[in-house]
Amino acid sequence: MKLYFALNLLGCLSAIPALVHAAAHVEFDWETVTAAESLKYHPCYDGLLCARLILPLDWKNETNTETVSIAIIKVPAIVSQDDPTFGGTIITNPGGPGGSGVAYILEAGRRLRDFIDIPGKRHYEMLSFDPRGVAYSAPLMDCFTDNNLARNALLYGQLGSGSLTISHAAFAHGFAVAKGEGQRCQQAMEGFLPFVNTPSVARDMLAMVDKIDELRRNEAKKGRLSEDEEPRLELRSEGNAQEDAPRLQFIGFSYGTIIGNYFASLFPGRVGRMVLDGVCDADDYANDEPGFRTSTVNTDEMVNIFFQGCFAAGSDACKLYRVGDKRPSDISDRFWSWANGLDEVPITTLTKDGASLIWRAGDIRAAIFMALYNADDSFIKLAEILNKAMRGSTEQLVSAIMAVYGVTPLMDSCTVSNHTNVLYFSRDTNKAVICTDGDDVRGKNITSWRMYLKDQMATSHLSGELLTAASMQCTGWPARPNWFFKGPFKTPSASRNASMPEKGRPAAPLLFLSSRWDPVTPLRSARAMAKNHPGSGLMVQESMGHSALGTGIAGPCTRKVVSEYFDKGAVPSEETVCEGMRRPWDPVRGQDLEVAEHLGKMQKRRTVHNLFGV
Repeated sequence: MKLYFALNLLGCLSAIPALVHAAAHVEFDWETVTAAESLKYHPCYDGLLCARLILPLDWKNETNTETVSIAIIKVPAIVSQDDPTFGGTIITNPGGPGGSGVAYILEAGRRLRDFIDIPGKRHYEMLSFDPRGVAYSAPLMDCFTDNNLARNALLYGQLGSGSLTISHAAFAHGFAVAKGEGQRCQQAMEGFLPFVNTPSVARDMLAMVDKIDELRRNEAKKGRLSEDEEPRLELRSEGNAQEDAPRLQFIGFSYGTIIGNYFASLFPGRVGRMVLDGVCDADDYANDEPGFRTSTVNTDEMVNIFFQGCFAAGSDACKLYRVGDKRPSDISDRFWSWANGLDEVPITTLTKDGASLIWRAGDIRAAIFMALYNADDSFIKLAEILNKAMRGSTEQLVSAIMAVYGVTPLMDSCTVSNHTNVLYFSRDTNKAVICTDGDDVRGKNITSWRMYLKDQMATSHLSGELLTAASMQCTGWPARPNWFFKGPFKTPSASRNASMPEKGRPAAPLLFLSSRWDPVTPLRSARAMAKNHPGSGLMVQESMGHSALGTGIAGPCTRKVVSEYFDKGAVPSEETVCEGMRRPWDPVRGQDLEVAEHLGKMQKRRTVHNLFGV
């Protein structure tokens, strides 16, 4: 596995995506949005609103006058803010670290808003943002400033070195590259590195809640909102005016659950409603040296389920099935024999500018790992692509792998002014956040990292090297954070009445969501985190893939649980199970075409940008 790609995977890391290029939508120039210390929205894209909010760079030092500019985007509610059914703002984060909230809103914002709305009863506006260092926020976290060619050349070098498991030399090469990458980032972004961390992002969100409230109060004074609506909109606390603080309504996916968990633990009295979907284990994330030891406990079993389902579905649905197969292992043994043989005889391809690339077993594992993020909708296509490759037609498989790695021809690397392509910003932010949120691993030698690889491979043969490569990036990271937070990740009991929040307590218990089978945020993590928040609820969706509703599509049972929670603050009293939308081997012809198109876009973004995202 290539170190560069692996870090892009890590997002619990990354429910989420990095950046969808705006060309897929109505063009919009963010330079036309003037950054301000209060929210000043501008019409943008297709009926959306955008703003850039100036916030302190260093929340821990009031004497530091440097600032960041946070790009904010929202989908307005379908009703006006003075309508009795208006339920306020829901902030969402799609994961990462490094996932772009702007990108997510462009693809799924309206769908998620409509999913949570209760028609005629409660309607919300959906808001997201590019966290500090990401995409349209400033400064950008870019370790290859004005040197996009060097970034792509490094990627090509990593492609040639092979996976960490292929040889001791390949592992040593990866270890050395990690050291060098840290030096490059220090040279390019030294003054910014200590401030790109999750506690700072959580504090940024708190400031956004205050600024949203400030804007509403100003509009109310102008007569644009009724005073009767203010308490509901902001979920205010009981007590005197000094305690009358607005509260966050939030839904986070994957690494977004880390942001939510940090926020709830740091500011429990500012939580209104909080849904965490595709749940990362915050203790594993922040406190192990290195972490991510429990993220992929389901991964290999999901692969087993793939082959079991293939055998049961037969050749009509699964093209890997052969006449004469008597058990699932006949299919899996035949496939892995072919895949592992690629370490001896790799697939060779040429890019359009004539560069030669080779693909080995580790690259096949990466492609399969990617498919698990959307397993309910990807298994049939995955089997088809793998079957073609085994029969000698590798074009589709190679295209999928190249998309996963973000491989582009070097002839396309000379961008205007040699600036980094926006697709890559998430990778550098990913490193910055993970390496400063987690324990300091800079003193670990290569032998320790080899042992870590052994442990990760024991957890998951499919993805162990990916997690190792991602974590090993931190061995050369030059900075420690200005703001440490290692927990405890917990909240006090929620308020007795969700509509009358009490000081210092969440207005309502937290609601956790999980797929039954998730390749990187297993159900066990949701159960573990729920135990830390008294009275919290847990809903398990009978689905296979990353998160329950990150795509904005889920079944009516899931919708009822989530909508009622945002409306009333009520959570299931026991672990609740909801049906998914479909089973992995069900025929796709009955699927609504618009839904299929949407899922395809979401999957493509994950593939190209950030697999630990939705």
